[in-house]
Amino acid sequence: MEHWKNLIWRSAREGSVQLIRNKFLSSTTILLGALILFLLNFIFALYFFTDYSLKNLESRADFRVPLEEPYEVFNLEALQNDLNNQFSVETSVIPAEEFLNFSNPPLLYVKFSSLREVSGVFELLKSVRYSEVIGEWDFAAEREFVTLVERLLGLRDTVEKATFWLIILFIAGGVALAVNTFRVVLFSRRQEVFVARLVGADTVFIAGPYLWEGMLLGLVAWFISALGFVLALREIDFLPGQNLGGEIFEYWWNFVLWNQMLVAMGVGVLGAWIAIKRYLTGHFEA
Repeated sequence: MEHWKNLIWRSAREGSVQLIRNKFLSSTTILLGALILFLLNFIFALYFFTDYSLKNLESRADFRVPLEEPYEVFNLEALQNDLNNQFSVETSVIPAEEFLNFSNPPLLYVKFSSLREVSGVFELLKSVRYSEVIGEWDFAAEREFVTLVERLLGLRDTVEKATFWLIILFIAGGVALAVNTFRVVLFSRRQEVFVARLVGADTVFIAGPYLWEGMLLGLVAWFISALGFVLALREIDFLPGQNLGGEIFEYWWNFVLWNQMLVAMGVGVLGAWIAIKRYLTGHFEA
């Protein structure tokens, strides 16, 4: 246990000194890392904005179904119970209306909470079981509604996939940046590494300070990017009259910020470890 304490203390001390010693390289790496994280924060903000807009549209999605005249109240209540139990919908009955020579049949009003349930709801409404309750089905209105729903769901899926792959791309870029940074650092300190290997030091002993430096690089880059994002968020008015910036900040604070800190530190450590292993196995030898 004492050995590990000494190893961690040595790694922290020497890693911090290395970070300060490599002023230009450390500053460049931190700024590039902060830029990557800053752009990643805006990707998350864009994802939230898109999802927020789609949910707004989703909350207004409704459909009106004509009912038979007259209809059995018992059967209608059974239909409403089935809809409410199987799906996240709200239902109500709009009474028949008459105006001069025009008349509208009673309507079943269906308000959706999730657009992914539209197909299932329509299948239930068109089932033989409730044919005596549901009036003449408007297939044209159904096609228009389903087409709109499919486009909205397709847009949401596209945004989710694009966000996922952009996150992967930025993380891969961060790892590559860290690997190249420590490749330069190791080359500049090759004599020290050579002596450590000569006296039989193990990989963990040699790598410790570099791993700590990688963690610090990620931490500082994360802090700068977070500060820059907060300042930028205060200046952007996403939707006039709505506090969308505050909602984005709350989402970012609760679900992105602290996870991003761990990822940034992890990327720095991973990049340092990859560089060390490749250097010690001869891949980076001068």
